[in-house]
Amino acid sequence: MLPWQLLFQFIVSLELCIFAKMNSFTHQNFSKKNLGGFTLLEILISISLILILTLFTVSVGLNFYKSQQLENQAQTILQTLRRAQLKAMAVEMDSSFGVYLTNDSYILFKGSSYANNRDPQYDEVFDLPEIINVSGLSEITFSKFEGKPNITGNIILNNNGESRTININKFGTISLVLAVPPSP
Repeated sequence: MLPWQLLFQFIVSLELCIFAKMNSFTHQNFSKKNLGGFTLLEILISISLILILTLFTVSVGLNFYKSQQLENQAQTILQTLRRAQLKAMAVEMDSSFGVYLTNDSYILFKGSSYANNRDPQYDEVFDLPEIINVSGLSEITFSKFEGKPNITGNIILNNNGESRTININKFGTISLVLAVPPSP
């Protein structure tokens, strides 16, 4: 036999087997008592479990996202402060440099004061996410050559109960203060 004849014979025999199987089912095989299915209660319980797991996953994911946003912004502000200090110490453009913070942005500026003595064309503006609130120091300027800050204190970033603190001391050290858990 030729290959196409063998294939044809195989297909015909397969069809006959399927047809025979289909004819072996009778009306009584499909009676209500033999059909397996899910009750409405089982379906509702399954949907409820899926919804609970989804809500839990989304909640954990959002908390992680907010925590990461806070950590990233704290590191970015820390680096911007250090950059302003280095520019002042290098006497770049024969000027002091500083950082001005608001709740929606922070600005690296050239000059001895953000409000009075700055050159706006050299401003570098960085946006803050809406979920982060800033408190504490709002303007820090670093002196030429020495890079000492005009003010010391903390910048506190808050995000729904979680916070990060950036400390600036009188020697010009800028650091992220690690939160100490309360003692029992």
